Amino acid sequence: MSCWGRLVCQSFPRGESSSTRPAMVSMIARHTDSSGAESTDPDIRMAYRSITQRGTLDWLALSYGKWSPGLKLSAAGSQGLSELKRHISESEQSVFLAFCRLAIDGDSCFATITYVPDGTSGLRKARTSMASRTVQSWYKGPQATLTISRLEDLSISAILDAMPFPPSSSRPLTEPTQMARTSSASSSFEAPNLEKALPHAPSSSNVPLVTRTISEPPPTSTATFLSQRGPPDFGDPVTRSEQREAARRASEEEEYAARREEVARQLRIKRQRDREARQAEEEERTRRAQLEQDLARKAAARLAREEEERAEEERRVREREERRRRDAEKRAEVARRMEEWRLEEERRKEELARAEGELKRRAVERREAARVAAAKRRRDSQLPGGSVILSGWVTVQTSGSVAWRRRYFQLTDAVLRFYNRDKDVAGTPVDVIVLKSTGPTVKEWYEGFEELRSIPHSFALVLSNGEPPVMFFSDTAPEKDLLSGLLMTSP
Repeated sequence: MSCWGRLVCQSFPRGESSSTRPAMVSMIARHTDSSGAESTDPDIRMAYRSITQRGTLDWLALSYGKWSPGLKLSAAGSQGLSELKRHISESEQSVFLAFCRLAIDGDSCFATITYVPDGTSGLRKARTSMASRTVQSWYKGPQATLTISRLEDLSISAILDAMPFPPSSSRPLTEPTQMARTSSASSSFEAPNLEKALPHAPSSSNVPLVTRTISEPPPTSTATFLSQRGPPDFGDPVTRSEQREAARRASEEEEYAARREEVARQLRIKRQRDREARQAEEEERTRRAQLEQDLARKAAARLAREEEERAEEERRVREREERRRRDAEKRAEVARRMEEWRLEEERRKEELARAEGELKRRAVERREAARVAAAKRRRDSQLPGGSVILSGWVTVQTSGSVAWRRRYFQLTDAVLRFYNRDKDVAGTPVDVIVLKSTGPTVKEWYEGFEELRSIPHSFALVLSNGEPPVMFFSDTAPEKDLLSGLLMTSP
């Protein structure tokens, strides 16, 4: 059984149900992948060659792809740490592995930088830790190894503090041209892209691979290391081998614990999701039952409302028919009353016409009698010319006024004089109507003077000279007949 297979078997505690194990195996298998191909990513290889062979590039950054679990070349540059930090801060990715070259005192020093910000999951941290050790194995010379969680901790001084040995420009550089799958659990856990991009580390080396994080204390004398020349003392090979083996076992145990913790966490998450799903189903059933009740209640309410609306519509129809019947009766009543009123008006008009005709007949007869009586009086009086034939009081409306004025008058054959008082007859009259030259004509109300109809004992004197007519009314009917008759018989 492979190392990863043993890990899967050990991850299930005794007594775990058989229904849970397939889900765990499926979940763990999602973090593994087939890595049979052993070709190197050309972009990573070209950037690495340019950095280690002192080309135009001095740094490269690796990150996990958006759609692939493996590492890809995120960017590379030639403007040092400031450009690298700017790229990390502006990128959308959260985890980065970087390999860079620094020029110090004419020598080149190299550094592997692991950037894992706070809040990164334990599984991502374990994968990044394994990838970081593989990137460190690319370069066989002394190099600094930094693990940071803030970009403020990435500086030249921090890299110098993490340098285990002074930089050496004469040590040969290894290009990541070929990779081999390792049999360790950590290598099997890496994604295919990362496994392709990492070179195969040699089984034995004279140069130890020393890692140091930013939290570890710096060497006691970095300046001495940088100025030192000649081969360093690496100590006993057996001791170094034991230390590497112990470090490897500790790292594997730490990674195993991290993966086991991640598997347990995923199992807890699955159980929590199952509980939430069951709760959601129960809530959905409750919601459906409540919805059905609401629909039934709404259907009953709708039926009741429709019944009420139907009854209301029937009531409105009955009321509308009743209003139409009453309106028809009212219209018939109004028509009947209008017909009665029309008939009454016609009858009244006929009566008025008969009365008016009678009045006209009487007025004509009266005027003719007055004219005959006035002519007889003129013949019987035998008065000389210019003598006063008739005098008395009369109310007159002359052409120059709209008001009725009471005047004392004197009538002769030639003129009709008006005075304010009877005592003023010796003086000058207030108005005079010449009868001979004007040819006066006496008119009654029915002869074009409707305004005189309501005034008793009234008549109008029309002058032939074109002046406005003069209207009179007397105190009694005999006075009117005598005055109007004399005016009609004036010579």
